[in-house]
Amino acid sequence: MANVRVYFATNRDLLPAGRVGVFGKTFNPDGVAALRFGHADFGSAAAPKVEVYPEKIKAGEAVVLGSERFLKSLHGVMANGSTDTLIFIHGFNVSFMEALEAGANLARQVTVEGRALNVVVFSWPSDGSAVPLMAYYSDREDARATGPAIARAFLKLRDFVKNELKPEEYCQRRLHLLAHSMGCYALRQGLQAILAKEPRSLTRMFDQILLAAPDEDDDAFECEDKLKALPSLGRQVTVYHNPFDRALLVSDTTKTNPDRLGSDGPRLIDVLPKKVVVVDCRSIAAGADDLSRHSYYINSRAVAADIAWVMAGHEPEGFPNREYLTIRRAWRLVGELAAEVL
Repeated sequence: MANVRVYFATNRDLLPAGRVGVFGKTFNPDGVAALRFGHADFGSAAAPKVEVYPEKIKAGEAVVLGSERFLKSLHGVMANGSTDTLIFIHGFNVSFMEALEAGANLARQVTVEGRALNVVVFSWPSDGSAVPLMAYYSDREDARATGPAIARAFLKLRDFVKNELKPEEYCQRRLHLLAHSMGCYALRQGLQAILAKEPRSLTRMFDQILLAAPDEDDDAFECEDKLKALPSLGRQVTVYHNPFDRALLVSDTTKTNPDRLGSDGPRLIDVLPKKVVVVDCRSIAAGADDLSRHSYYINSRAVAADIAWVMAGHEPEGFPNREYLTIRRAWRLVGELAAEVL
């Protein structure tokens, strides 16, 4: 198994040394927007080696913040390895360590133009609990409260690129963003927090934005207070959905949420921004995740290949495993890919 380094930013609480999990289920005691940074190295050992960057380091007379070390390390990896970076926001019921493992799996499964993918996990305090009803409501409230932390992380990234890098230091690689399930709702809250703090700061920082099984309202791209402004942050937005997603069916029918974006896609396809591409995953979801049919973004070879093609910037018409549904004005994945296509 290949060695993988996954970077992370989190607004979770840091556990005392020796406690399992490194970060816990509640917010950073310094505030919901307080962030800690670090990386985890995955190799042959059963557990990854996690390093949490100190909040401040004295380097000579200068003080280096943990965020500064994080951003400079990330820039170095992208520049020296000519590697794209994917920022991943996980969904409901995911512990900190499970979020890192998902990031490592993405790094191993998705390659862009033959290059390994660099992954950054943004981990918010999802309960990682086995009590579905209570955990869902708790996580949704935590996702809502996480908005300012996501906004703060975005603004730190923007300011680093804008103010700290000289034009000759630009790495010429791309940043992408993937949010899964309730992570899309957390992303909505982050977008709204950015608009509230700095309405003119929606710089196009990302090349591709991918929403996988989004636990978000199906009118999200119609509403100013939801995701209408999201396309401003990227060159293209891709929505992966599955009408037979059992996890979202539970969200729809028992949690009093409206119809979900991750089930049938956007409510009104005719007013969808031209930057938004819709991909129906019903044909492959059961084979990837028969129980909930919700985690196909990470368990399906077909979706991994599709994500790689999206991030490589190929035109939708050239994808090897899609068919176009004219009446729906959307694409559908039609089966697992042969090994030679991956």
